[in-house]
Amino acid sequence: MPAGTYDIDVEAFGYATISTPEVVIADGAALTRSYALHTVPSRTITGKVTDGSGHGWPLYAKIVVDGSPGGPVWTDPTTGVYSVTLPQNRAHTLRITTSLPGYEEVARHLAAGTSAQRLDIPVPADVWSAGAPTYAPRLTGPTQEFTSTDSAPEGWSVVNAEGTQGGWAFDDPGSRPNTTGGDGGFAVVDSDHYGYPATQDSSMVSPRFDFTGVAAPELAFDTDLVPFLGQTADLDASTDDGRTWKNVRSLTDDAAGPTHLDVPLAAYAGKPSVRLRFHYTASYALWWAVDNVVIGGRELTPAPSGLITGTVTDANTGTGLASAAVTARDEPGLSTITAATPDDPNLGDGFFTLTAPLGRHALTASTPRYTERTRTVTARADTVVASSWKLAAGQLSLTTDPIEATAILGKRATHQLTVTNTGGAQATLTVAERAGSGGTDQGAPLHRVTQRLLPSSGTDGHSAQIDGRTTRTAGRAAAPAAAGPSGDAWKPVADLPTAIMDNAVDTYDGKVYSAYGYDGEDDTGDLYRLTPDTGTWTRLTSSPHPRRAPAHGFIDGKFYAAGGWGSSTGGIDPGLDIYDPVRNTWNSGAKAPKAYAGSGSTVLDGKLYTIGGCAATSCGTTDASVYDPRANRWSEIAPYPEPIAWQSCAAIGTRIYCAGGESGGAVAVSSAYVYNPATDTWSALPDMPIPLWGAACTAANGLLLISSGVTDDSQLTNQGFALDPATATWDALPHANTSTFRSGGATGFYKVGGTVDAYELSPTTTVELLPGYDWVGLSEVSWLGESTKKITLAPGQKAQLTLTLDTTALEVAQPSDFGARLALFTDTPYALPDIPVSLHVSPPRTWGNISGTILGATATGGTAPLPGATVQIDSWAGSHTLTTRPDGTFGLWLDTRDNPLTVIVAKDGYRPTVATVRLQKAVTVTHNVTLKRS
Repeated sequence: MPAGTYDIDVEAFGYATISTPEVVIADGAALTRSYALHTVPSRTITGKVTDGSGHGWPLYAKIVVDGSPGGPVWTDPTTGVYSVTLPQNRAHTLRITTSLPGYEEVARHLAAGTSAQRLDIPVPADVWSAGAPTYAPRLTGPTQEFTSTDSAPEGWSVVNAEGTQGGWAFDDPGSRPNTTGGDGGFAVVDSDHYGYPATQDSSMVSPRFDFTGVAAPELAFDTDLVPFLGQTADLDASTDDGRTWKNVRSLTDDAAGPTHLDVPLAAYAGKPSVRLRFHYTASYALWWAVDNVVIGGRELTPAPSGLITGTVTDANTGTGLASAAVTARDEPGLSTITAATPDDPNLGDGFFTLTAPLGRHALTASTPRYTERTRTVTARADTVVASSWKLAAGQLSLTTDPIEATAILGKRATHQLTVTNTGGAQATLTVAERAGSGGTDQGAPLHRVTQRLLPSSGTDGHSAQIDGRTTRTAGRAAAPAAAGPSGDAWKPVADLPTAIMDNAVDTYDGKVYSAYGYDGEDDTGDLYRLTPDTGTWTRLTSSPHPRRAPAHGFIDGKFYAAGGWGSSTGGIDPGLDIYDPVRNTWNSGAKAPKAYAGSGSTVLDGKLYTIGGCAATSCGTTDASVYDPRANRWSEIAPYPEPIAWQSCAAIGTRIYCAGGESGGAVAVSSAYVYNPATDTWSALPDMPIPLWGAACTAANGLLLISSGVTDDSQLTNQGFALDPATATWDALPHANTSTFRSGGATGFYKVGGTVDAYELSPTTTVELLPGYDWVGLSEVSWLGESTKKITLAPGQKAQLTLTLDTTALEVAQPSDFGARLALFTDTPYALPDIPVSLHVSPPRTWGNISGTILGATATGGTAPLPGATVQIDSWAGSHTLTTRPDGTFGLWLDTRDNPLTVIVAKDGYRPTVATVRLQKAVTVTHNVTLKRS
């Protein structure tokens, strides 16, 4: 601070202010002052927050006190009562926001005294909000229908600028029908009728209106104004009898008839004299027609109704269930979704408020993996009725401690697991396996891992090879090429915070990510994350490079996105964005040499694949490439068998499966292919039952899952299909609730966003889930078996699961340690962790071990371990060829009855050796060899 003398005040909310006058700060000096603040007495303020526009019912609302360091205070949902403690003898401002939409945000000022106070707060409904369904808007004031055809109505006037030919008229000079939405006479400036070179600059001016005491003045009218280059259409207001005018609204492309417009005049509330004018300028344009003009005050009339509020909770745990649906299925429109309430410590998650007509309503609460429940609730006039649900679900209990077993090579070991359903509904446990979990063998893999694809319980094409046979046959499930009726299989999920299409959607760590896309106006880099447990979307750091329809996927915990149309590039953006969820930051990788939008993409073996796609001006290419993040390098792979874009691609096991797409000109295809990275080849699969492009897709439960999109003749569909690579067959999935295309799909099966119009880009916020498709990374472990793959238990029922650990199934018949994981899946809401399984294989009692280290003489006279040396061990029973490890060691268990052994050690550039060795039971015989240089 500049040197000088200062008065210093130290203030904090709830504390007495300390004033220190005339504090001197000397030039170049440092000054330290510490202050001890003392709390001031506080007083409790109580009251109720209620509807203030006619219903008077209590409202659940958030109250924020300006300057308070604490969190907000919330009212009781059923009573509207609140209580807040504030420092006394201070002025405070309380800001109230209701959770029920359609109400204004209000502020109340309060001087807290020395005693408890009461402050009731009525909150008015917002007359301009569409969120208050229990109020009907009503406009007070006369309606001008322009029934006279020879002149302006009484009190109205037409003012034409000099040179105007054909201003506002009321006799329909162009002999046109009333296209405003009204009927009979209308006012019009018909520029098209008067033609070239006539020009128009004409104003239709209203009488004076007195808005004294009018809280929400409004102008409403029916109109037809077709957009045309060069014309202007303005609504202006004057408070000085027309001497000066101020623009209220300019009409452009939002007034083509028949259209009704409601124009707020909030700036003129309380004004005693207001005129309005319709001002049109044009030169050989079209026309502006107006009818049924109402100028007055906007009011709300309460509709007979009541509020129903409550929570939906888990009957097993008591936890609130966010994103549950509360619906009156026989009453369309009477439904809501429960919400999380993280900021309100007095109210758990799963809260809802529903406005309902008076009378009895059969309400059903439902959410995936719970048993839905229906009860009858009676809505009472201007009253809050509390009604809560506890939803039953199965809940499986079993120990998930690591399983460890020991077996002699050639024998079996077993382990018992007891499974109990402690929940209130039926529960099913499905058992699968994951390979690789802690085996300590240092040689070759000791068991074979084969792909295991589980069948389902419930837009680029690709091809595949099944059992070495290339096939191209019709799918077994035929379906009509049109949207079908939806059932209750797909469940609604919390809407996206903003409408979006062409977004990149993936699941990671149990959460759903939606990035990029087109929001109806521009490309965006927005990134949102859905937490399914709470049903809430969280906005994360946006990408610095807005784009839509990029290739994408998670690799090693980071999100990668490449290509796509980019607003910053004006075409295809070749850049690669990398998002770190831990740090919530973005970085960049190597640009794609060939970048496209609308490609099929997936992640396999830690690499991002992009297949086909759209160039800047056309769609359909055979180009395909792969990005390796470890090398930060792009490489081309075998081209797709046909030009394609907007196909559905996903990785299953060691292959990439793709189906559908469009081959150019928005022509949908049904072809399907599979890619084998080991051979860099594509092979044909059976066609999808219908052509489909722009679908949502993912892989789960060993299946390629596809839903919605555009099919024949540009029809939008809600159909879905699943490809089982194990059988090369297609099965139908349940119809989605919403027909969309160019939406995102993710493991779950989540369908996020998209456009709801096959011809217009109309993004949506809709998110829905087809539960049960969340199994990934499964494989077959040859030495691990289960007595059953599926157990279904009634509430309270128990069952035994027997695991068999079979050493006879090992490919490499050697004692060692092996690891795997038992994967557990349930149809309940509660996930079960994998169970680690360890198998220690011991040698038979007649076996012995031969081990050693192979060294090689060096040029300097020393020795060093020889990796890759060949150790051949022969006996009367057979021959075994080993390769030394990087440290020069080798080892092998054999039956001592194979004695004697002939051991030959060889390595290029060295002299081989031959020796005879005898095994000993349960003993390791060491055979070290130093090879001389040849």
